[in-house]
Amino acid sequence: MYMLQNKLYLKILLYFLSLLIPIIVIGCIVYLNVDHMAKRDVSHKLSANLKFSSGTIDIYLGMAHTMNNNLLLSDVIQQHLTPYPQLTDPERVKLQLIIRAIAQKRNEISSFIDHIFLYADNERVFSNEGLVEFNTFFDKFYSLNGYDKRYWEERLHATSVFQLLGPTQASSHMKGKATEVIGISTQYVNGNRVTLVTTLSVPAIASALKNNALYPSTAYLITDSNGDLILTSSELKPEAISSMLNGLSNRQSSRMMKVGGIDALIVSIPSNAFGWNYISITPLSAFSGEAASILGLVIWICISLILIGIVFSFIFSVNLYNPIRNIKNILLRSEQEMVNGSTQDQHDELTAIGSMIRQLVQHNRDASIKLNEYSSELLDQFFTNMMKGSVWAQQEPPSRILDELRFQDGYYICCCFHFQYKERFYEEVQESDRIMIEDKMKNVIWGLLRRYVSCYVLEAEPNLYAGIINLKQMRDRVQFDEALEQIKTTFEYDMIYCRMSIGIGKLYDKPGDMVKSYSDAITAIVNDKSSSSVTMTDAADLAIEQTYYYSFLDENKIVNGLKAGNMELLRAEVEQLLQANKNIGVSYTYLGALLTDLMHTGVRFVHDRQLPLPPLLSDDQYAVLVRPSLSPGELHERTVQLLDFYRRIVSRTMAIGVSKSGSVVSDITRYIEQHYTDNIYLETIADEIGLSPKYVSRLFKETTGTSITQYISLVRISKAKELLAQTDLKVSEISERIGITSRTTFLRLFKKHESLSPLDYRQLHARKQSI
Repeated sequence: MYMLQNKLYLKILLYFLSLLIPIIVIGCIVYLNVDHMAKRDVSHKLSANLKFSSGTIDIYLGMAHTMNNNLLLSDVIQQHLTPYPQLTDPERVKLQLIIRAIAQKRNEISSFIDHIFLYADNERVFSNEGLVEFNTFFDKFYSLNGYDKRYWEERLHATSVFQLLGPTQASSHMKGKATEVIGISTQYVNGNRVTLVTTLSVPAIASALKNNALYPSTAYLITDSNGDLILTSSELKPEAISSMLNGLSNRQSSRMMKVGGIDALIVSIPSNAFGWNYISITPLSAFSGEAASILGLVIWICISLILIGIVFSFIFSVNLYNPIRNIKNILLRSEQEMVNGSTQDQHDELTAIGSMIRQLVQHNRDASIKLNEYSSELLDQFFTNMMKGSVWAQQEPPSRILDELRFQDGYYICCCFHFQYKERFYEEVQESDRIMIEDKMKNVIWGLLRRYVSCYVLEAEPNLYAGIINLKQMRDRVQFDEALEQIKTTFEYDMIYCRMSIGIGKLYDKPGDMVKSYSDAITAIVNDKSSSSVTMTDAADLAIEQTYYYSFLDENKIVNGLKAGNMELLRAEVEQLLQANKNIGVSYTYLGALLTDLMHTGVRFVHDRQLPLPPLLSDDQYAVLVRPSLSPGELHERTVQLLDFYRRIVSRTMAIGVSKSGSVVSDITRYIEQHYTDNIYLETIADEIGLSPKYVSRLFKETTGTSITQYISLVRISKAKELLAQTDLKVSEISERIGITSRTTFLRLFKKHESLSPLDYRQLHARKQSI
């Protein structure tokens, strides 16, 4: 009773009781959301069920369509099916073989197929029941509402290979009336058009859906690509069905809505095979009872937890209050003693200890704040952005982070360590030990480096570690070299399990140039051709270009290869372009940027052809190809992905009948690139490829958008720019080498294309290289 009157005890008790509030809140949230979760679970089940049922129907219909095509391609049809008037009497005797072949196929295919017949003229119709005169067949044997004899005569002249018509009422002299969907295949047999008609039983399709239903009350609808109703197993009025279809969104696979005044869950699944849309309608009452038991269980759990919480709150409050009360009594006695002066020394000592504790708490608070500000993840992200040249988006300025890490002034250099683990590493070292080694590798390298220099180490890629080093003075490079030698010595005995390649970037005096140093280090690792287990390559010994070369001429070659559908040409052009950039010392990172640009060329080609990009290049593939940075050994894999993208473009454009004029244009551009040093004209090119000059000129202009003369000039100017940038040849010598004998003509043509003279271009390129 005394405790209940004590304010401190009541406060403690209320604190414990307040912990029950989350239970009440969570219980309410669960109570409110469990019904939604149950509906979502039912929605997933119904979607999976409908997807399975629709997939089964699509498979059977696809099998029927395939077997019908096989029937048209069978030996019996190919040998004996000819328009009836063209047959001789002996040939007409063999027509029974066609009838038996149709009957055999009818027995093989699924129950969805109601009837099969074919005809090659307007005199006779072949079916599994026999050979019937054309008019008699459609008047008496088999009539389809909305499709008279004239329609079937015109089908012989149709251009579509396969067409799926909407549902219609079929009347048969054997089966009576039935609702059916008509599938029509038209092909050439022995030089004559033949029409094969397959009728699909709508009741059989409905039965297949109902047999797989999760709930007996579920109704089904099927609509075609135009939104017309093919099948309905419900008794809903047409107005209710129309209102429901209008309320469905193409992006929603399931939705709760009122149908005919009843709350129901609507699930819609599109079919990729025939363009049909399968819809299931399940009343809410069919599954609402499943959530009731869950709701009851949640309520009882919450009540039980609240009661248990109240009991434990009293127990914990008592157990916590008693020690606090004892401490309070001790403090009151100590205060009384201090007043009497008997424990003055203890009072001073306690004051000193309290002061030290407060200082320690403040120190820990400051250290915690700094640790949170400069956590490992934040620093990894910061230095990754520096190495990749990305923008730092955090509020903390980069200069302050560098100051905190004592990266102040001096010089900056990036050093990369690439580990390639051997087979025996995975065979002889246990998995737990392998994981521990890979996790600790960064700390080992960092620990060895920071003994000598100011640095930060992060894992840039799997098994690739990047060290950012700050050298205060140039003479600190000696200590950095000693650190590298120490690392080589440390890992020397572990090389039976792996190979280590060290790449050292060039030295820069600005933190923003770290992206160049990182690119240099990666390029140094890639250019290392040594077979030793531990290798070290310094980018300062290499001629590295921090840009790449991909001219309009190169892009035009790729585009022409895509137009021609020539994968060998595309592969050769890509490999030649990569090799040319390697030969002039382009850094490994910029080779990745070159592959990105080549990918964009393919994307622009796809957009120009108005083709959908996702089937040709998925989001994951695009994310890989658009990333300009490369890790060691990734160039070949990225190149293969680029060529696969080109291959899919070629397959798609060839499949839809893209013109082969690109092949002729490729021959023209190839001839120009091989003979640009000669005195070539339109007539010489036309004679070389065996076509008329007028046709060659028009075809090239329509395909590339430029004339042959302009393209010859582009090729020559492009070659001249390479010679100006890479050689010390005189302008007159360069003019002769590219096939322009007149120096004046060359100067005029070069200035027209580049808006500056050849010498100015050479000087501009030299200034860029020095920067």
